[in-house]
Amino acid sequence: MTKQTSSTVTVTDPDARHKLHIAQVLLGGYAALSVLTLLAIVVFSGNPDMVTDAVWIRGTVLAVASLVTFALGVSMAQGARRNYRRVQIIALAQVVAVVVIESVPGAFPLWFKVENGMCGALLVIVVLVTLARTVRSTFAVR
Repeated sequence: MTKQTSSTVTVTDPDARHKLHIAQVLLGGYAALSVLTLLAIVVFSGNPDMVTDAVWIRGTVLAVASLVTFALGVSMAQGARRNYRRVQIIALAQVVAVVVIESVPGAFPLWFKVENGMCGALLVIVVLVTLARTVRSTFAVR
């Protein structure tokens, strides 16, 4: 059961609350990993084998996107209907980007591909959790 306004819902279903909390924690992990990766890029920027221009660009975009996605995830967990959709779209788009990065040979160093794979795994779980029946029904327009 949910109490709704046009843009927010009160999440009363315990399973939906739990799943939204899981998504929020995973998005926090995604943001933390992405920011730590950006710090590693800065630290190792003098080594062209570890930090290429592509790593700089993707790493910076990933760090910013992860922080935005985390903020949206916090709002989503508090019942923001629009941010529920935004988190799903952004997480799915990032998963697709990770698959592309992982499949392009030689475009990124191995350490960066591993980090991107870890971020992708977190985001796949976020997508799956937000697609759970209790979460979908919580945010369904009635």
